[in-house]
Amino acid sequence: MPGPLKEETALLLADYFQHRLGGTALPPSPAAEALRRAAGELESREQPFFRSCRPLARAEPREAAALLARVAAQLEADGGLNWGRVLALVVFAGSLAAALAERGEDPARLADVLAAYLAEEQREWLEAHGGWDGFYHFFNRHGSQPADQSNTISTIMAAAGFGLAGLAFLLAVR
Repeated sequence: MPGPLKEETALLLADYFQHRLGGTALPPSPAAEALRRAAGELESREQPFFRSCRPLARAEPREAAALLARVAAQLEADGGLNWGRVLALVVFAGSLAAALAERGEDPARLADVLAAYLAEEQREWLEAHGGWDGFYHFFNRHGSQPADQSNTISTIMAAAGFGLAGLAFLLAVR
């Protein structure tokens, strides 16, 4: 039986995927709103990169989910988890989900894999960093006003550490 952290994680990811795929419902929580906003900023800033990830979802949803799990493991292995890496991973998953949905495939397996990774495998890290309230406070602390957008994205990318170049390398050698 899933615990509260996994349920919250699954709800946040489902909301983000729905939003990413064109849903218009209001975010169910401040953390969901922060996730939508920060993910949108990152994806907008790095649009060519995330667009280039979409062909990776040409495979079946199961294979796309396996790729997501490998990317998550590599991000962790290359310096540990942080909020920037969590955000980059969610945006990467959203790009894969959009590509699957365009083909009529159900991207739910991606959300399941990512929720399990974050709320089960990374539970201790997530709890130590305040859970999704910690995510909300981290991204609100760094601001998101239009004047701060470049600084916000720079902060996110610095927090990700490994960055998109490392993710691109990982994808190229898969």
